[in-house]
Amino acid sequence: MKTEKQDQILDCMAEVLGQNGFRAEVMRKEGAPTLLRCEAMRQGKVAKDVVIECCFIPMQLPNEEMGLLQFFVTLFQGAPDTNLAQLRKACIYCNDFCALGAFGLFEQAGQIYLKHNTLVDGSLELEKNIPFVADNISVLLAAVGRFIDGMAQIAYAGMTLDAVLDQELFPKM
Repeated sequence: MKTEKQDQILDCMAEVLGQNGFRAEVMRKEGAPTLLRCEAMRQGKVAKDVVIECCFIPMQLPNEEMGLLQFFVTLFQGAPDTNLAQLRKACIYCNDFCALGAFGLFEQAGQIYLKHNTLVDGSLELEKNIPFVADNISVLLAAVGRFIDGMAQIAYAGMTLDAVLDQELFPKM
């Protein structure tokens, strides 16, 4: 997909997100992919602001009209080292319930994230791509809303995965 089309999609998404109460901005830097960064305010009972970043990954795809769009959602940073083992277990557990993406843990920063990649067909009209990208963001935010309170209890209160399940902060299998 041409860079101009990628930028057009990200610019439109920033506008749509801004109209829906998000703080959204498109960030451009010479020699780097354009990045859409937005903040979802006060997620979960913990009322934590969540950062969503997305950009088209510069790579050759079989069809030149296609683009690989990556979403990276940051839930928390700075979880204590003593809670990382339980956070790893929680991420693995929660991934069984995610419709899109996968939770992960960047241990060096104590950072919990949700990551998702999707193909975007640049041959389609913009009016078809924008709802598709917006739907992806909505489903990712639904996953965040579903798991953020339990993740916070594990990350900062030191609860175990079993204790979070007992308190019904995560769904049970």
